[in-house]
Amino acid sequence: MMDLKLDLHGKLGQFELTAKCDLHMRGITGLFGPSGAGKTSLLRAIAGLDNQLKGRIELDDVVLQDTDAGIMMPAEQRRIGMVFQDSRLFPHLTVRGNLEIAKRWAKDRHIPLQKVIEGCDIRDLLDKPAPSLSAGQRQRVAIARALMAAPKILLLDEPLAALDFNSRQHLMSFLNDSATPFPMIYISHSVSETLSLCDPLILMKQGGIDAIGPTAEVAHKLPKRRGHARVTSYDAENGQLVLELDEHAPELEAGQTIGLVTEPRWLKSQNGG
Repeated sequence: MMDLKLDLHGKLGQFELTAKCDLHMRGITGLFGPSGAGKTSLLRAIAGLDNQLKGRIELDDVVLQDTDAGIMMPAEQRRIGMVFQDSRLFPHLTVRGNLEIAKRWAKDRHIPLQKVIEGCDIRDLLDKPAPSLSAGQRQRVAIARALMAAPKILLLDEPLAALDFNSRQHLMSFLNDSATPFPMIYISHSVSETLSLCDPLILMKQGGIDAIGPTAEVAHKLPKRRGHARVTSYDAENGQLVLELDEHAPELEAGQTIGLVTEPRWLKSQNGG
């Protein structure tokens, strides 16, 4: 459990962002909202990568920012990890080299290397130079590197967006089921991804926090995607359906293979799991 206290405000582009909350973080906290709501800006402020927002940030009684008192801890001293939509790997290193650097940052707090390699499905990539990887491979390595660094908290901004469906499902299962030693804040525009992974949930709207609480209590505020689908085939061995979708299912692509989704984290907590 880790406590994160936010009391931030400031003008970002065309809107004002205001975020005031006390988070008792464990597992994966979801951060959901429409594009332009301020989600990424809020994470960058927490990580110390953007100093536009005024106010106070406190992590487990350590003040990271207090503009009234003139405190602005540099990003490198905060021990907060962030995975961006673009991977930002060290281009002069192999995949193994990127992981080894992260392991040195973590000292004795890291997750076992083999667990991360298997969970992120990067065993066959370890000796490849970072620039030779595809976008999806780079993103899987970026997630693995962030986990190996064992930060105090890990901030993830659309970390699975570049992945194909099977890789996304594999990583969702890993993040959902693995007992990491640090909490995460997770941005996604996918309702199903958010419900599967996150509890509690923060909903942002027009630069402010619209709702916050256990996912089971605030999920009714998530946008409802309704559409029609026709099953075109079924792979019994892999438990997968191929659906033909209409235009009202924007999160999916027609003909995409869809696997069975693991039981959502928030539903497991409701069931006592």
